[in-house]
Amino acid sequence: MACSKIIKDLANSTIDTTTALKRAKVLFSKLNNNELIDWVNHELTGYPNDVVLPDYRIECGNIVGTYMVGTVRSHLKYTEASIPLGKMPEDLKQQILNIEFREGVTALKQLAEEHKNTKSSLGKMLPADFFPVISKYNSNPYMVIASAKVIIGAHCIDNIFSVIENRLLDVLILLEKEFGNLDDLDLNASTKTTDDIEKIANRIIVIVYNDQSVRIGDNNKIKNSLLGAIINEKE
Repeated sequence: MACSKIIKDLANSTIDTTTALKRAKVLFSKLNNNELIDWVNHELTGYPNDVVLPDYRIECGNIVGTYMVGTVRSHLKYTEASIPLGKMPEDLKQQILNIEFREGVTALKQLAEEHKNTKSSLGKMLPADFFPVISKYNSNPYMVIASAKVIIGAHCIDNIFSVIENRLLDVLILLEKEFGNLDDLDLNASTKTTDDIEKIANRIIVIVYNDQSVRIGDNNKIKNSLLGAIINEKE
């Protein structure tokens, strides 16, 4: 059987991520699985704040800023330096360092292009409420933080697109294996039972979410997550 055009187009990068997702949405509609449709819709239009993000849309950054160590009379000042987090618990550390990308793929692409054009830093400002917490876990009462931000490399957005396309390619290969050629954006389900189709949909969900224990369909809330922002700072 010849490889489906949608698979060849995606593998050869002759279609963009948005187009591939729209075509996948048509195919997913035949599986009667709301979770898969939700995934495509969120990738296209963005993830609401009350939706748990897939693993590939969360990046761990590095915290830098301006802080002083010592007394008023005698202190050292660090500017745009790495800020240690000391013996901070891992869950709190992740809350501080993790950066969430909730934008749809079109907005993400624009963000990446803006970064390349302006050479701006990509990341989020850290709220001042966390400054005394950081000092506490550094066991240094004389540590005074004036400003802090979490930054990441520009390659992180490119990595998001790579993961989306790679997982989507795996899904399309699975669908072709189960239903035959996908060129008409239709699934030949005549040989499949309802249980068969449900099992196929569940296999796709595992591929999409990398077998995450918490997924969008669980209707879970993000607890106390930090608000992310883009830091436009010229180098």
